[in-house]
Amino acid sequence: MAKLKVIRNMIDKNTGVVRITGDVFEVNDKKRIKELLDAKVVEVIKESDN
Repeated sequence: MAKLKVIRNMIDKNTGVVRITGDVFEVNDKKRIKELLDAKVVEVIKESDN
């Protein structure tokens, strides 16, 4: 599972949800995470252990 932050407005083709720049959401599917990263519409948010 990864938390992703949208860096370009997009429409999620799997769910039909519109994602606006700055939105944060979680994705569980490793294949889907790679697909979104390759399309350069999201970045992974690093979680701190504070």
